[in-house]
Amino acid sequence: MPIFEFHCKECRGEFKTLRRAEQLNNVTCPDCGTERVARLISVTASGSRASEPESCSMPAGRCCRITGGACGSRN
Repeated sequence: MPIFEFHCKECRGEFKTLRRAEQLNNVTCPDCGTERVARLISVTASGSRASEPESCSMPAGRCCRITGGACGSRN
């Protein structure tokens, strides 16, 4: 079940809740109890692995800013 973030239009608080997508119509603020809430857009993580540098298209031996060294090198 995904976690959704909400902003309360009454008390101006923000909260997170575990819900199924079909249950998003009946959300109440846990602080003031109102149903006047707006769903926030959440930041999501990408599927890339930070430990592996990306490659670039520079010719061999040239400086590559993506990997921090010469292209093709694994620092």
